[in-house]
Amino acid sequence: MPNLSFSESVNLQVEILEAGKPLEAFDRFFARDGVMYANDAIFARGAEEGRGKQEPFVSSATSISGLITNLRILEEQEICVFRNKSSFTATDGERHQIDGLCWQKWDGGQITEERYYDGSRMQSLITDGILLRPDILNAAI
Repeated sequence: MPNLSFSESVNLQVEILEAGKPLEAFDRFFARDGVMYANDAIFARGAEEGRGKQEPFVSSATSISGLITNLRILEEQEICVFRNKSSFTATDGERHQIDGLCWQKWDGGQITEERYYDGSRMQSLITDGILLRPDILNAAI
């Protein structure tokens, strides 16, 4: 694959997520030494740990319907933010709805830091305007 611009990389990641392939997106774009946070607590250090924690949940889904909204890209800072409103069906047939905010810092075509928010922390960040100005998170953390 030719070298992609930051915006092209982010948009390709979104396409893969919307195709219901979150592990493929993770493998393609998450940096080997990247760090993942969940509501500001460290979730995983490094791609191996991050994938290991996500794989059981993704693998247990019989289908995934990807839906990414509110994508905002800051090209010069290599930061993006989006809402993940995907849904999935579990092996028991029950459908689950995701509602999360994903903030990413990229470097050289790879995600070096990913912060995922849900619940009241997500709502607070949205109220503060993160979907319009993803760079406000740099000052908040």
